[in-house]
Amino acid sequence: MVENMKLILFSFTASAGFGIVFRIEKKKLLWAGLGGALTRCAYLFLLEITDQRILYTLLAAMFAALYAEIMEMYQKMPSTVFLYPAIIPLIPGDLLYNTAVNLILQDIPEMLSNARNCVLSLAGMSIGFVIISTFTYYRRIYYVSKDIAYHIMYWQKRKE
Repeated sequence: MVENMKLILFSFTASAGFGIVFRIEKKKLLWAGLGGALTRCAYLFLLEITDQRILYTLLAAMFAALYAEIMEMYQKMPSTVFLYPAIIPLIPGDLLYNTAVNLILQDIPEMLSNARNCVLSLAGMSIGFVIISTFTYYRRIYYVSKDIAYHIMYWQKRKE
């Protein structure tokens, strides 16, 4: 439990730090850090539920993308401002490092295992982002086109 709390705190700090690198406004840094901490919470929760790497990474990435889309609506900023810091806890840096080390040490079976897990993590992240961004894109199109149709009908009635 204490270890998980440390991970969540470090995720908040790392995400806020990347927010500074991405030059996010000071008022929005809290929200960027919170995105990373909540993504780590979702990841740890999903890790307890399933042992399928692609599944828990996909769902955690969907959570991060959904968080970014919600923050986009409330903070009136692009979703990437919140998405990039929120995905920092999902980056499989340890797997990539271990893959390279095992390649140098010529431990091919371990290198292939780490490379496979790294690819599964990255695939899950990519698919999760695409699912949420596609859903929100079509949601926007639906509401915007509905709004445009309302205004066109309104102005046509005014002309008459």
